[in-house]
Amino acid sequence: MYTIKRVAELTGLGLSTLRAWERRYGVVAPARSDGRYRLYSDADVRALAIMASLVHDGWTASEAATETLARTEGDRRSAIGGAHQSGDVESPAGLEELLAAAQGLDGPAVSAIVAGSLGRAEFAEAASHWLMPTLAAVGGAWAEGRLSAAGEHLISYAVQRQLAGLYEAAPRTTTGPVVVLGLPPGSRHELGLLAFSVAARQAGLTTVYLGADLPSQDWEAAVSGREAGGAVLSVPRPADVVSAQEVVDRLARSASGVVVAIGGRHQDEVTGALQLGHDLATGVALLRDALVRAQRHKPGR
Repeated sequence: MYTIKRVAELTGLGLSTLRAWERRYGVVAPARSDGRYRLYSDADVRALAIMASLVHDGWTASEAATETLARTEGDRRSAIGGAHQSGDVESPAGLEELLAAAQGLDGPAVSAIVAGSLGRAEFAEAASHWLMPTLAAVGGAWAEGRLSAAGEHLISYAVQRQLAGLYEAAPRTTTGPVVVLGLPPGSRHELGLLAFSVAARQAGLTTVYLGADLPSQDWEAAVSGREAGGAVLSVPRPADVVSAQEVVDRLARSASGVVVAIGGRHQDEVTGALQLGHDLATGVALLRDALVRAQRHKPGR
């Protein structure tokens, strides 16, 4: 058990913040000593670390609290039901080696593991079955204190570098409608979208990757400037929903006939766009089919 001062040291949070998060959001319910001092468990420290990370990434406190409670409730149910026992859930291949290399800040080893893992199978399959589960596990390892922030950043950078290389190396095509891909204003978590962009380009789509934090007016300019047939956004966080909806609505008004598609964890919270789901190959196929249908219905066809 940990005192509130020790928890503040472990999480980097102020004492007033710890008390406020307990009182306002209920993310932890520390026990009390005989002298009525707060005593925090390992699970409490993990929950606070998760919420602190989310707030640092731009989530509002209420959004972060909701997400934290959802994650920790899932862990609690697994522990009670015995589903979290060793061997019940298979970890992504090479995960422990990757974590060890990252914790040791061994950049070449991290890069080699990422490159080898993404190159073992067809990319869309490797991304869906290795990359995404691995990134989730890396975040969990950080929250549990098994991986430093520096190690987590090292892995993220290695993944981004590898995905960017795969994107540039994919055969380029100049036939078919152009698809622009990017994140809405204020959103910077681009690994999932970049992976989708690789899969889309490898599948033969004509893609233009616009990156993170693209203002709404620039979305409109990019679609009209390239005479794009499609636009793909990702909504990885609850905090991105409002800005993504703004972009979707703006394109609906200014770019009639353009296929506007949404991916990411919170895609179902945005209306008026094609939802691509959470499997890369399926999402690319949905996008391709929608582009074909849109081309057939263009005036003059």
